Amino acid sequence: MKYTDYAIGKFIRDVRNEPWFNQTIFVIIADHCASNAGKTELPLNKYHIPLLVYSPANLPAMKIERMISQIDVGPTLCGLLNFTYQSKFLGYDLFSLEVGKERAFISTYQNLGFISNNKLIVLSPRQKIEAFEVNLRTHESTQTIPENRFVNEAIAWYQGSSYIFNKQLLHHIPPHTN
Repeated sequence: MKYTDYAIGKFIRDVRNEPWFNQTIFVIIADHCASNAGKTELPLNKYHIPLLVYSPANLPAMKIERMISQIDVGPTLCGLLNFTYQSKFLGYDLFSLEVGKERAFISTYQNLGFISNNKLIVLSPRQKIEAFEVNLRTHESTQTIPENRFVNEAIAWYQGSSYIFNKQLLHHIPPHTN
């Protein structure tokens, strides 16, 4: 982490005097922790990653402690920029998302995880389903009995996005007409 912090700081210092600096929004986001690559477990602490949005001339400094997913970055940036747009984003604008509606997606090459309302559903091969109550601050989890509604929501997110992708429904947005 020290090198990453150093590299980001050096980059910002190096570009601070560029003519485009004050008109730029820098977005820095990580992926899951490298030590989790190739594993099948879904340890929450390995998926807790920062999102930095930096534009000192345009955005006030703030720290937001809400759970979001990487698919929320695009809609959140569009919201920050006050864009009026049509999109096929599956994500949400963090700033217009109702508190309590947060959710996140985590996965390995074997398991798909869906987190919402302090619950984690893990969908695995051969229709194996596990459920956990999770504490997102401590990353502790306790296995529970899967609730059908929550399992169905997790499956719907993953199957729905797979369907949209496979049918190439993200490729073209017709122009907006009034």
